[in-house]
Amino acid sequence: MNTRKRRYVPVSFLAQFASAHSKLPVMLAAHILVLIVGLAVGAPPAEAADCASLTSLALKDTTITSATVVPEAGTIPEYCQVLGSIHNLPQSTILFEVSLPTTKWNGKYFVAGGGGYNGVIPRLTQALTEGYAAAGSDTGHEAKNTNWAINNLDAQNNYAYLATHVVTLIGKQILRTFYNQHERRSYFVGCSNGGKMALAEIQRYPDDFDAAISGDPVIDRTKLMMQYAWNAQALASAPIPPAKIPIIEKATMNACRESGGAINGVLMTPGRCKFDPKTIVCPSGDGPNCLTSGQAQALQKILHGPVNSAGVKLHPGFLPGHEEDYQAFITGTGTEAAKPASTWILEDIFMRQFVFGPNFDSVKQFNFDTSLAALVPLASAQDNANPDLSQFKAHGGKLIMYHGWADHSITPLRTIEYYEDVIETMGKGRGDEQSEPNAYAVTDFMRLFMVPGMHHCANGPGPNVFGGANQGLPPQLDAQHDIVMALDRWVEDGVAPEKIIASHLTNGAVDRTLALCPYPQAPIFNGSGDANMAENYHCEDRSFHWALEGVQNPRKLPATAAPAAKWQVQQKVK
Repeated sequence: MNTRKRRYVPVSFLAQFASAHSKLPVMLAAHILVLIVGLAVGAPPAEAADCASLTSLALKDTTITSATVVPEAGTIPEYCQVLGSIHNLPQSTILFEVSLPTTKWNGKYFVAGGGGYNGVIPRLTQALTEGYAAAGSDTGHEAKNTNWAINNLDAQNNYAYLATHVVTLIGKQILRTFYNQHERRSYFVGCSNGGKMALAEIQRYPDDFDAAISGDPVIDRTKLMMQYAWNAQALASAPIPPAKIPIIEKATMNACRESGGAINGVLMTPGRCKFDPKTIVCPSGDGPNCLTSGQAQALQKILHGPVNSAGVKLHPGFLPGHEEDYQAFITGTGTEAAKPASTWILEDIFMRQFVFGPNFDSVKQFNFDTSLAALVPLASAQDNANPDLSQFKAHGGKLIMYHGWADHSITPLRTIEYYEDVIETMGKGRGDEQSEPNAYAVTDFMRLFMVPGMHHCANGPGPNVFGGANQGLPPQLDAQHDIVMALDRWVEDGVAPEKIIASHLTNGAVDRTLALCPYPQAPIFNGSGDANMAENYHCEDRSFHWALEGVQNPRKLPATAAPAAKWQVQQKVK
């Protein structure tokens, strides 16, 4: 190909230039420096005409169906859009996109994760706007095929972990051909199922990426689907209609105002809150402003999380507060089994297509003693809960995780548990297996940010825009307000994110900001100034479990417990 090699000017050279020419007139020096930076960052990496020739590129198991130049539009620069398919497994075809900026490439590679069961290629607009070459895929099946996973282990495995790895490598080959050089850095960014994809990559293929962002992740899908079945069963005999969700939210916010640290209607630490649904049971029967005893019991089960007949807790439950998203994620239309809430839909697909067969009714048939064994064989592919990230760390990898405290699709408690597992596994002194793990020992390569008042990946009453997946661009594009830029600065300059400023927007205008702190630090209001402004908060150290003091029956494990054996231990207890 007739490519023009991209020019880079090292940062060290820029610093030397600025020092050596400090006596030049200020305006002249500034203009020359801008010119040099332009050469380093904005020089066109390839001729746009080279795009079409990518269709003839020979890659293993890959067909490139089109390669076309998409003109600049708004904040999105002109780019070469490459579409194709990968036939890595006989019964699963991966559709993918690789988009390559033609004029404003930053020299780096960005792979985007998708949500739910994928089935569509995620939008790459955020990555392109920030100058990245980007890739994404449908992970090996199309959403229009509603029975894609039944008796199709190839499609299941591509979806679980393999497709992302394959597309990552193919994307790098296409990028390197187009630009005639290697990418300087490669990052993965995703939320929900995309957060799972990030964990799958760094656990299974630790050399694929220099860094990753995992938001509100599905950590162990088998157990999450089991939790969803638990919720559906709890609601089957006592549905909670949409009209009663505001009653629940009002009660939880009243109960949690002090313990949960409510500031201007947003709970800062809902894990400290203790709420008993019995407090809103109707005095007699039913009523418009209270719950029946059955509805209160169902809500209690949702908050507590699933247990087996011996009372062994199988998965953490949800936290009280900000239940305005319950209808979408948990309670649905208030009909039997919470249909059509998203969590019911997800677990119904999983139980029927991945585990038990198309005639299985999880609400009537799933048993929390005898059915658990059927999930175990799927865990090796579908779960990504390995806390040993030593190979990723040795590679120089950096990981930022985040989770909304008000997420009612994936409980934030499981993400905190996983972070604790990583600390437990990697946070001890070498050769000192009996010592207590240090909660701060992994922060040189991994950090977790909890987001007050944020629902699943975005939305909610709290500040919830900070450059995370599918949030759109933050109001300020810098490492303080954009989590992708914060990750990039950590990798490039070694500056770990000490806080990230999240914004809440109403009709496109910022009306609230908040400093997100690396867990277990917590955002604390200074006591004066506008409580809606991040500058009036500071990140304060707390004990690792301070934010969870209200959680019912939190997991208690000895420091020396083997993380890989936890699920097996639960099976033996039942």
